[in-house]
Amino acid sequence: MEAHYKRYHILTKCNRCVLILTTLLWFTSAVSRAETTTTLQEGVEYVKLRLYPQAADAFKSILSQQPTNVDALFQLGNVYKLQDDLELAIETFNKIFPAVADLKNAPVKARIYGLTHLALAEIYCKQSQLDIAEQHAKEAAQNAPTDADTHYRLGYIYTHQARFDAALAAFKRTLARNPDFPEVYEWLGLIALMRNEPKQAVAHYRTAIEKKPYAQSAYYNLAKAYRLLGDMPAATEQLKLFHQMKTYYDRTYAIESALTEDPANATLRSELADIHLEHKHISAAIATYQTLIRLNPDRTIGYDKLARLYMNLNAPQRAIPLFEKVLELDPDTVEAHVRLGWLYTQLKAFDKAEVHLQAAIKKMPNLSLAYHGLAEIYTQQGQLQKAIDTYRHITKIEPDDSDAWKALNKLERLKQKSQTTR
Repeated sequence: MEAHYKRYHILTKCNRCVLILTTLLWFTSAVSRAETTTTLQEGVEYVKLRLYPQAADAFKSILSQQPTNVDALFQLGNVYKLQDDLELAIETFNKIFPAVADLKNAPVKARIYGLTHLALAEIYCKQSQLDIAEQHAKEAAQNAPTDADTHYRLGYIYTHQARFDAALAAFKRTLARNPDFPEVYEWLGLIALMRNEPKQAVAHYRTAIEKKPYAQSAYYNLAKAYRLLGDMPAATEQLKLFHQMKTYYDRTYAIESALTEDPANATLRSELADIHLEHKHISAAIATYQTLIRLNPDRTIGYDKLARLYMNLNAPQRAIPLFEKVLELDPDTVEAHVRLGWLYTQLKAFDKAEVHLQAAIKKMPNLSLAYHGLAEIYTQQGQLQKAIDTYRHITKIEPDDSDAWKALNKLERLKQKSQTTR
């Protein structure tokens, strides 16, 4: 059993970390909040960007003035945990308990206790000190019973202790609070495999993949379940998908590791987003471009890449402000004018579309693509003669443009027909 777990954990990233990054605890007084909100938010933003040293400095600056500030202590503990400075993380989280011991608001006090015990449970799991982790997880579930992560942590611990009935009960409580918890289904699949219940394992792993398609371990273990059922074609297919996901993970992990040394490297981060797009992981690509923009706000690459992605997703309202930002940073970007022309045409904002297309033509007088955009605008507005004249111009600068010739012939026939019917 121990060997099975070891192999499993090489292939999985199911050690879910609970990070309170965007919702602060806000235990501090109103006066303190007014003084520290900005610094706390800056620190949280640094954590999102994985700029952990800067985040730690932000939270430490608050604690130097307010040593018992629970928000700063909690966030600093998270930073240490993310950096694998586990002893410092434990020390920091333990400072929270005396800081809130005399708090009169019982529900707030219980939640703070619950989240802190949960963080400590995760750390002790990382250290393979499961008995200590279990005690903290129980305290977390007792103090924050509506939080799915507290019950998940107990299930995680019980699974590692081979206490499968207790694990199943904990995971059931988890799903009652959050039915879309993909890691739970992976562990349910593993327990089914351990109990030689491959049909149940297949169902659980398929659910896990449906909810989180990029977890490589689920494909590997699903292949194993199919092999136990004797369905070798299905096993082979899942193993093929596992190798694809593993390659994807290895590539992204290598770039993310390099980015920890050079977080503002726009080329690397753009490459990372391209890999996400290659595997159709759209949300990860969007998040990567957003990070690229935050770390390089004065460069066009992030705005342009994200705008193109939104354009491909048929989300013009999201793409337009980003292309406008590209032009703000670099007014000579002709392609941004052309793309804005097409986007505004899609929204029937023909005046704005024409302005951008004319701007592109002013910079590149023989840019046939911009003329195509103008001809489309005139056609949609019913200005047939202007559209015809524009297509004729295209055939002069691009004599082999078959699309222009077809559109021109169609419009000339339409014009002639309308004249004869008058």
